[in-house]
Amino acid sequence: MNIKTGSAGAKLAPRYRSLLLTNKAFTLVEVIVILAVISILVAIVTPTVLKYIAEAQQSRTEEDVRSISVVLNDLIKDTGQYPGSKLPIVATVQTTFLCSTGTKLGGSWGDDTTCADLNMHLIENDPSQDGTTGGTGDYRTTGRRKYKGPYVQVINEDPWGNAYQINAASLIGGNTSPTWIISAGPNGTFETVPTATAIAGDDMGVRLK
Repeated sequence: MNIKTGSAGAKLAPRYRSLLLTNKAFTLVEVIVILAVISILVAIVTPTVLKYIAEAQQSRTEEDVRSISVVLNDLIKDTGQYPGSKLPIVATVQTTFLCSTGTKLGGSWGDDTTCADLNMHLIENDPSQDGTTGGTGDYRTTGRRKYKGPYVQVINEDPWGNAYQINAASLIGGNTSPTWIISAGPNGTFETVPTATAIAGDDMGVRLK
């Protein structure tokens, strides 16, 4: 590189000055155009991404309620006892629903006072929720018909942060009323009443009986 110097200080040769002059920053118009293109791409891609997310949430919920149904039936077959016959009284309130972790939405379904812990049936043998497993009020631990859990490693809330619920008061021998394993779905509001024979709104669930 041939660099010439003079009394005004170091100066670049003309050929290098021309290269530097052509390497200018983006103009305001160019920045606006780039941002507009990015905005258009985001507008095109976002609905597709949201659709895939919604479909994945729906698929996971359908799989969750089916899995809970399978392991509940295993529990009943192993023990010969129905979870509805083992709903505890908690803080003087008789529970009538079995619920996973997550927000208990209430309404015609369980809330924090009427929900018993589903984990105590499927993961731990403590449906009485007295802190001891296999005790009085829990499933039998000896004999041909006994508790063989845990039946599942974990039961999470649904994809929208709400509890899966079972209207377990009807899950007893001889009761012919519908029993559902249900999620309130994307809108977070139960539209299916516990006595319904079909799912309503965007609720998602399976009927145990």
